[in-house]
Amino acid sequence: MKKILLTIISLFFAMHLFAESEFKLKNVPKDFIGTYVPVMLEVLVEDYMSYEKALNTIAPSHYDILLLQEDICYSQVRFSDGYAVQSKDFEKWSFVENGNEKFILDENGLSYRKISNKYGEEGYTAFKNNILSIIFVDVLDNENISIKDGLIKIYDKEYNFFLYPSYTDDYGAICLSNSYILKIEGLSANIYATERVGHWENKRTNEIVQTIPLFYWNDKNFNELELYKYENSKKDLRLLRNLIYAKHGYKFKSEDLKEIFSAFDWYKENPNFSEDDFSYYEKHLIEKIQQYEKDLEGK
Repeated sequence: MKKILLTIISLFFAMHLFAESEFKLKNVPKDFIGTYVPVMLEVLVEDYMSYEKALNTIAPSHYDILLLQEDICYSQVRFSDGYAVQSKDFEKWSFVENGNEKFILDENGLSYRKISNKYGEEGYTAFKNNILSIIFVDVLDNENISIKDGLIKIYDKEYNFFLYPSYTDDYGAICLSNSYILKIEGLSANIYATERVGHWENKRTNEIVQTIPLFYWNDKNFNELELYKYENSKKDLRLLRNLIYAKHGYKFKSEDLKEIFSAFDWYKENPNFSEDDFSYYEKHLIEKIQQYEKDLEGK
């Protein structure tokens, strides 16, 4: 019996040492220690304006995140460091510097960009800040919106950004804790309250907690081909048309437009404002928008 017990103990320690060596890394470049984000994830978040959709798109091929330490590298945001990179795969990695930026190419040649010298909880915070900065890029010059320590502050309310969502619908939405979901709708975004529908899951209610005007705006929206997305929304067409005026410093008489645009530091009233300063393309876009608005008048 004693012999069997010793054998079991020996096997346990052997398995433990094997498991430890399977993930123990050697020759980790000191300058590359830190947190990395998949380059493709950044590209897709910007394209989709949805973190979860981008994360699920890269899931079959990429690590979610890389938290590279002196002798181990954790990954997988969904499992809170539940997985580590195997040493046999790490040996195939390449480390690349491009100007001031550092990149890792994994065993499959997929690239990851260094975003912080920290790892662990601080690495996760840097990761959250990075994703939030991409999603909110068009409103970060709004004095009422800021990102810090993995939190997004919108006007007077602060929200935590969940890296592994826990809601059952709204695939393109953004999970802001178990209580709130942010959903892009046209040129604005609404923050909805949620309700519990299972032990771990929530779903969106119809209760809108906050609305962020001009949430998703950049030069791509000045493309005539993009206008069709808003052709059935009087609210969005009005915002688009007046955004062109705001960029030229028009002094708004409508209180709601004045409040919306005054929050952005790029908006400056121009005492010499003139529609003659509009480019040919801006004039063409305004005519196109006005046509959409006219078509909606009878609806």
